[in-house]
Amino acid sequence: MHIRRIELTNFRNYEKIKLENLDNINIIIGNNGIGKTSILESIYVASTCRTFKSNDEGVLVNNNKDFFKVKVDIENNGKIKKLDYILTDNGKKTKINNILKKRISDYIFQYKVILFSPDEMKLIKESPNVRRNYLNVSLSQINKSYMKLLKDYNVLIKNKNEYLKRMYVNSNMDSRYLDIIDEKIAEIGSEICKIRSEYISKINKYLRKNFQKFRRNDNVYVKYSSQFLDKDKKEIVSLLKKNRDSEMNLSLTRTGIHRDDFLFLFNGNNARDYSSEGIQKLILLCFKLSELEVLSHDYYEEPILLLDDLFSELDIDNQNNVLNNLNKNVQVFITTTDINNVKKSIIKKAKIIDLNGGGKYER
Repeated sequence: MHIRRIELTNFRNYEKIKLENLDNINIIIGNNGIGKTSILESIYVASTCRTFKSNDEGVLVNNNKDFFKVKVDIENNGKIKKLDYILTDNGKKTKINNILKKRISDYIFQYKVILFSPDEMKLIKESPNVRRNYLNVSLSQINKSYMKLLKDYNVLIKNKNEYLKRMYVNSNMDSRYLDIIDEKIAEIGSEICKIRSEYISKINKYLRKNFQKFRRNDNVYVKYSSQFLDKDKKEIVSLLKKNRDSEMNLSLTRTGIHRDDFLFLFNGNNARDYSSEGIQKLILLCFKLSELEVLSHDYYEEPILLLDDLFSELDIDNQNNVLNNLNKNVQVFITTTDINNVKKSIIKKAKIIDLNGGGKYER
């Protein structure tokens, strides 16, 4: 899967820009603030139908405009597919080969993306909710049934919370409704837990090897934690019932996979507290490279790799280490402020997109 053409209209600071004849390795050069990351963001948005920089897609619309449009042409096995992703005041519109799709689910994840950017440090530093959301997007790309399971689970939790609030006011209400909901939470939640656990295990299969290409004597591992982990349905139902009184007092469901988390361990310790920022960036880069291998080897998908400001994070030898170890079928987009940061052997293989020259291509 490769992107051959990108066209942006009213997206971030671009009123109009076209990037064509894209290659396996694409290096986007430009001064700070010129819009390098915005191009990566447009690729991400056209795949996932969400932005990685904000919870509000409205910020993507160029000043004083009332819509944005991202057009992406992707090639797979010699066939071109044309994608349109549009946001207006009336909501989202999506098209595949100029045919309007009524549901986002019929459009989303036409190609897969993996992103490494300075903003991704939040995966280590911020709350479990950030990591859960990340895991949900990653798994939704490769498993459509996961999206439905998650949607169904969230409806159950919402309904349970509403009933808990009513029971808090009126303790005489029938609790059998909660028994029914808990059975479904246990059934669907255990399935989600299994999918998440298996995905993290697959990442760990590659993570240590990738990290030790940079730091031979250190080890990194992702630890997944869930209240439902290693429990069967009967044990989960029992746990839900055990915690019911405390949840009723809070009018909130505190037991379930919506409380899951995963941690990055550096030499056995939480990387957030026991590693430098430089090590944390390297851990995240290797985590992303391991995700790429999982998609390629375990799910037979070739994602688009987006590396924002990679060359400022790595010395010349490690730049080469990253790119030389990539699957040759993986297309990569990399941003940098200075071509002199890039090893000449990489430049020779890459398509150079010079935004300082208005989007001009150079070799």
